[in-house]
Amino acid sequence: MNIALNKPYHFFFLIAPIILAFGFSKSKGIFNINIHDTYFVIKYAHLGIILSVFYFLLGFIHFFISKKGIEISNWIIYLHTILSVGGLILIWILSKLINNAPQQNFEETLKIMRINEYLNFSCIILFLSMLLIQVIFFVSVLWKLAKSIF
Repeated sequence: MNIALNKPYHFFFLIAPIILAFGFSKSKGIFNINIHDTYFVIKYAHLGIILSVFYFLLGFIHFFISKKGIEISNWIIYLHTILSVGGLILIWILSKLINNAPQQNFEETLKIMRINEYLNFSCIILFLSMLLIQVIFFVSVLWKLAKSIF
């Protein structure tokens, strides 16, 4: 647990190439998100590049604040690391659980639609919490940097 607090950049530097390798291994596949009547479609290769660059930048920021000795709250570092890395894994797992199987009868179709709705809602809540912790983390880093400069 000490490595998560003192060197969280290891998690981000580790997950960035894993995401990139996964994105290129499934380069022909697509990731689609259905929100009501709108589909957001992106290729796994493009998603892998975007996410690996993002996680590499997060790792670099954690490395920078660690080497500069900037003190950030322990709970912010824990939440940021857990939600950023674990949230991505949970979103991936939940998106795989969404059932696209052919429906047999009307009752099963309604049951599958309800389950898919809950899974989509869970992904959205998890994504929004990941965005919120990114904002909290960046505001905290900028606040500490401004405080150390002035």
